[in-house]
Order: sequence, then C-alpha cells, then structure tokens
Amino acid sequence: MDMHWIGIDVSKAKLDVALTDDRGAVIEERKVANTDQGLSSLIKRWSDTYGLNKTECLVCLEPTGHYSNQALRTLVKLECPAWLAHPRDIQKSIGLQRGKSDKVDARRIADYARRFGDKAHLFTSKDLELEKVGHLLTRRRQLVKERKRYMVQLKDRNPCLAELRAQFDRFDKQQVAALNKAIKQVEAAIEKELSKDAETARTYELLCSVPGVGLVLAAYLMVKTAAFTRFPTPRALACQAGVVPYEHTSGTSVKGKPRVSHHADKPLKSLLHMAAIGMVRLPCDLQAYYQRKVAEGKPKMVVLNAMRNKIIHRIYAVIGRGEPYRVDYTPVM
Repeated sequence: MDMHWIGIDVSKAKLDVALTDDRGAVIEERKVANTDQGLSSLIKRWSDTYGLNKTECLVCLEPTGHYSNQALRTLVKLECPAWLAHPRDIQKSIGLQRGKSDKVDARRIADYARRFGDKAHLFTSKDLELEKVGHLLTRRRQLVKERKRYMVQLKDRNPCLAELRAQFDRFDKQQVAALNKAIKQVEAAIEKELSKDAETARTYELLCSVPGVGLVLAAYLMVKTAAFTRFPTPRALACQAGVVPYEHTSGTSVKGKPRVSHHADKPLKSLLHMAAIGMVRLPCDLQAYYQRKVAEGKPKMVVLNAMRNKIIHRIYAVIGRGEPYRVDYTPVM
C-alpha cells in the first residue's frame, strides 16, 4: 500500500490541508474549520475515498502556538501519526521561493514530510500533556515580564514624579504583589501537571537534583525534549541551546575563533545562562571551576558557556543512570 503524506497549514479559524501520494503529486486540497469536527470529517472522507490508512500516512504541521492545539488533539484522538516539524527546517528545505499562500504552504509541508519523514518525531498523548506545561511556562514568562515593568517604574520612573510618587508607588506595589501571587499559582500548576504521570514526575525529580536546575529550567527541558525522548545526546541538546562553539574557518583567509551559532533556542540558552550564573555565586565545584579558568585568563563568557555545557551533561548523566545527582559520585571504570 502506498504512503500518503498530509500537510496542514494552521491558522486561527481554518486549516489548509493537502493530501499527496508517494510520488509527491497532490491528490486533493481542502480548507476546513480549525475544529475537531472539521479535521475528523476530512480524515474520514479521505479514508473512504482514497483508502487513507493511519498506518500508511504521516501528517505534518508547524507549531503555531495555541492555534495548532486543536488539530494536535484531534490527530492524537484519531491515532494518526503526526509530526510537529520545526518551521525553520521546513523553510530551509524549500530553498528559494516566490509568493506565499496558505494553500501553497500546506503543499510544501506535505512535500517536506515526504522527503524527510525518516526524521519524524511523532506527536503522542504524552506530548499533548507536556504542551500544557509549555503554555503554563509561557504564561509565567508573560507575568514575570509584566512584574519587571512595574518594578522598573518603582525604581526609575516614580522617583521623578515629585508629589505623585507616593500614590504611584502604592499602585505599582499592589500590581507587583498581585503578579507575585499569580506567578506562584502558575508555578504550582506546572508542578501539578508534571506530577500527574509517574514517569514524568520521576524525570522531573531527577532534573531538579542537579545543582542549578530549578522548576522553570526543568519544566522547559521536559517540554522541549518531550521528556528526553528527543535529543539523544547531551551534545545534541547543547547544539539546540546554542552553547556549542563551532569552527569558523575557510581556506587560508578566514581563520576566526570558534563561536556559538545564533540559530538556537534562546529561552533555553537564557535559562542555562542563569543556572550557570547561580553556580558562580554558590560555593561548589562549578564556582571553583569558574574562578580557576578566569584566573588562567579565559574570557568570562567562554567559561560560562562551558558551565552551561557541564550542566547539560550532568542532566543527561542523572537521566541515564536513573539516580539523583550526587556530588561525591565516582563513575565506575
């Protein structure tokens, strides 16, 4: 039986869906409502009309925040193999392009699935649960950003308001207190989501045992690695986070220093950086490592980048062993 490839371009209200065969020829294109009934009815009709088989097809779509949630829930419910592909990978695979429309994008996504289906990481019900954690992390990030705005006003703007300062300080402090309460509630909700599944809860516990890894970094790692079913090696995750230096040379004229790539998961890189900064301030082996390397003349940012890598390798070590991090751990030779 021939494979079928389905590309979905997601928007707020509509899904542009393209069905292609094993040669890449478009069989049919449809625009349906971004609802459970809209996508379910289309999959059923294609099954009846074209013999679409769940075991011989792959549905591919891009992550578009909460707009793609409904389509993913439907595909998981129908047990259709679904791949949430990275938009940059799809864009790079297309090459030079002229013009853009949702209909054309659906075709291109289907073609990407056909050409690179061997790389697919199938979206599961567990991923769907972790998506909830991702949305909670996004909300927490929004609340923290909003709190920072009020704190900046308290420190920099309000002192310049003369007789209005006391009144504005009172307003801003009330907002900060309310946001602090909301942030704690979101963090409690994150922990609750991560504790629903025993295996997920155990992985989260192992992550938090690593010095420097707290609630936010651990939860973000759980989401981005699909509970460590993606990024099989610490180097793979380090590359994703943009903390691996790459050679920068060409022929005899370009001999630059190794440098990290700007194509990175910036939120993950930021969280790892804050974890490394935290370790510099605490008496521990990483603090000693930082002080030693800086004393040897290494640039501070180079040393901090190495510390980010060390944190990632420690995370993979505890996940691989299935045991909490121990400072006195000595590997078996």
